[in-house]
This record gives sequence, C-alpha cells and structure tokens, in this order.
Amino acid sequence: MARLKSLTNNFKIKRLRTIYILYWFLLTYVIAALVFWFIALNQQNIELSRYRLDMIDANDKKYDHEVRNIYEAKRRKTAQYLGEGITFFLLIVAGAVFVFRAIKRQLYQSQQQQHFMMAITHELKTPIAVTKLNLETLQKRTLNQEQQQKLISSTIQEADRLNALCNNMLLTSQIEGGGYNIIKEKINLAELAKACAHDFIIRYPVRKIQTNIEDEIFVTGDKMLLQLAVNNLLDNAIKYSRKDDIVLLSIYAEKNLAKLRVSDEGPGILPSDKNKIFEKYYRSANRQTKGTGLGLYLTKKIVEQHNGSINVTDNLPHGSIFEISLATIENY
Repeated sequence: MARLKSLTNNFKIKRLRTIYILYWFLLTYVIAALVFWFIALNQQNIELSRYRLDMIDANDKKYDHEVRNIYEAKRRKTAQYLGEGITFFLLIVAGAVFVFRAIKRQLYQSQQQQHFMMAITHELKTPIAVTKLNLETLQKRTLNQEQQQKLISSTIQEADRLNALCNNMLLTSQIEGGGYNIIKEKINLAELAKACAHDFIIRYPVRKIQTNIEDEIFVTGDKMLLQLAVNNLLDNAIKYSRKDDIVLLSIYAEKNLAKLRVSDEGPGILPSDKNKIFEKYYRSANRQTKGTGLGLYLTKKIVEQHNGSINVTDNLPHGSIFEISLATIENY
C-alpha cells in the first residue's frame, strides 16, 4: 500500500513538472504574441496616418489643421494600444505569478508527502518488527527473569512509540478537518509536565532527563492535547541528542504566562530552518534522525488552539530550546 502511494506521488510530481514546463512555454508564447500584436497594430496606425497625409491636398487652406488632427489621432491610437497592452501585460503577469506560486506550492507539498510516506513506512515497520522479534524470542527461548523483563520493557517502549505516532497522525487529521472539539478545563500544567517527564524517565532509563518545575501553575485547556504537546517536545529532544546529553524540562510562571521549556544538547537547528520546522512534514537538514515531520507541526497546532505561542532558540554552546507560552488561569 505504501509502495503504491509512493508510486502515485511520483506520478503526480512528474505530471506537475510537465505542467510546470508547459506553463512557462505558454506564458512566453502569450507575452510574445502580445508584443507582436502591439507592434503590428502600431505599424498599421503609422501606415494609416501616412495614407491620410498623402490624401490631403498641400494647397488646401486647412492643410496644417488636418495634419495636426492626423498626428493627434495617431498619438491617441498609439497611447490606446500602449495602455491596453500594458493592462493586458500586468493581468497576464499577475495571473502568471498566482499560477506559478500555486504550482510551486503543489510541487513542494507533493515532495513533502512523498518523503512523509517513506518516513511513515519506516516508522511503522520498525516498532512492529521489534515487537514481533521480542515476542518470538520470548516464545521460542527460555530466558531468565532479567532478560524477560528487558525484552518486555523494549516491547512496551516500541508499543508506546507506535501509539504516539498513531496519535499524531489521527489528531493532525482531526484538527485540520475541524473534527476535534477541545475540552477546556482547569489543568495544573506543572503536574501534567511532571507526569510526562516521569513516563519518559521510565521509558528511557539510560537517558539523562531532568526537570526544573515550579508547583501550582494552572492553565485552561485540553489535558490530552497539552500532554501530547509536551510528549512531542520531550521525544524530539531525546531523538536529536546523544545518550549522554541532558534533556531538561522546565516550567515557570512569568507575567501571567506559563512558560514550558524543553532543552536539549543536540546538533541544534540551522537559522534558515527555524521558521520551517513547524511546517507539516518538514525536517531540518542537519537533523537526520528518523521521524515523520508531524510532531512539531502538531505541537504548534495544539499551542495555537490554546491561544499560546511556541518558539525555538539556540541552547548554547549547542542544542535547542523549545518554549511554549500559555496564559495562566488568572488570565481567563
């Protein structure tokens, strides 16, 4: 199925490129035709003026007046052709720019969707393959208690990863389609963040996950969505940093705003990518770890649904800091 979708996307990209080439050819032809007709009409105007001048008797008392009228008519016709030509040219250019941007956007989206299908295929197959292998090992071999617990823990971790991926995909579709209704309730963001961090500490016991969370910071929002946003940021930080790097989750209040920050010590994000990483399917060029490009996109959507903001800055000397700002409960 994934291979069929990939082939379909390839066909769409080739078709769009053909349309793109045809579009430039037709645009060049239309502009050339417009210039040709302007030259032809203006030449016809000049010849008509000469003909009318030749028809005037030089001995006529009104000769000078007739000549002025002919030249004035010629000037008006030239101005008319020029004005109409410029108007049509501007309309053609405006339409060309609109079509060009639409085609370019469609090409970009098709390429991103193709990359997404390749990534999602890998992301789905990996946890399924690991889970199957672990279960087959438990079934066919006699293992001691420690080995069994290690395999079970790995299986649960892959199942959680698969669950998070499915949640991201389903919620992205529902939020974009307007099919998800946010349930607004009073939430202790500090407790929610602590619970998320605790889950990740259990899932990744060898990773250095630290917290610096102030108590009793309340916001209004959807608990499941906010939990997913925090999980996405933590998962992103772990994914793009080394095993010995510290991942820090911080929450504090500042001027009626709840600030949630997730810091990592990974390779960081290129300046040119900082405005793009929240786009759907986009993945930074210097962050080659596996992923679908949906996590940060969905996180931003969730934050926007809660009238908040999210931004990314550098974590000197290296790494990134993602910060979510939400209005505290006193602001509602």
